[in-house]
Amino acid sequence: MRRLWMIYGLTMAIGLDQASLSTAQASVADKERTRVSGPSSTRDVQLVIQRRGNVQTLEVRNDMQVPVNAVVAFSHLVNVAGVGRAPLQRLIPPGSQVRVATLRKRDPGLPMIYKHSFSYSVDYSPEPKKVGPVAGPAYELPWRGGPFRISQGAGGDFSHQSPKGRYAVDIAMPVGTPILAARAGKVIATRNNQLGRSPYPGGNFVRVLHDDGTHAAYLHLHPGTVRVKPGDRVEIGSLLGKSGNTGRSTGPHLHFVVQKEVDGELRSIPFRFTRPVDSLPNFAANDPR
Repeated sequence: MRRLWMIYGLTMAIGLDQASLSTAQASVADKERTRVSGPSSTRDVQLVIQRRGNVQTLEVRNDMQVPVNAVVAFSHLVNVAGVGRAPLQRLIPPGSQVRVATLRKRDPGLPMIYKHSFSYSVDYSPEPKKVGPVAGPAYELPWRGGPFRISQGAGGDFSHQSPKGRYAVDIAMPVGTPILAARAGKVIATRNNQLGRSPYPGGNFVRVLHDDGTHAAYLHLHPGTVRVKPGDRVEIGSLLGKSGNTGRSTGPHLHFVVQKEVDGELRSIPFRFTRPVDSLPNFAANDPR
């Protein structure tokens, strides 16, 4: 199983149930259409779907200065040949566009229907080899135990598309897993008493301000387990709380994100871990396999 060195930002959502429903309509069967996955065409990594007649190709475009491991998964397949339910993983070199799948109609006279999800993680070694968007300090793994899997990476269809969370990473783990500070800093905000999904999407959390002005946020913690308070100084490995399933979460996990303030707003930035994390997604209850 492939292992990566990760770079990202923050949030978790194991299910990718908001993936787009793609249907080849007769009205566009004879002309090519291109659709870029995501809210805009300015994303660093994009899933591009091209349609021509009875064939659709899915390609991943990587405009970053580092390679990324892209994952595309399919479900609800109707009249589709060329892919199955097992997620497809491809390593996409920097500055390239690579085809990851070719879909064809089994019956040319019927529409092709499928549901897909797209996510990626940045493939990066512990020591930076390039001056690019992920240069900077490496983060220790913010948990004890495992090994665990990434359930949603950067740019994930479910919730990692906003400026605040586009480089976040979700790690699926059992409720009660110790959550540790990945980098030293000062605790500036916490929440410890949310019991379920409402009212806050992030659930219980800890936010740490680092000496360089960046923030790390640890979301979806179990109620009553947060061990720190605003003003506390934490070091690498300090116990912050325990993992949970609070807020907008479809299963137990840790949502971890690194952010910095830009024009008065927090924005997610790429980062890297000091050790490898299993990159194979676990789509939990919505597992397309």
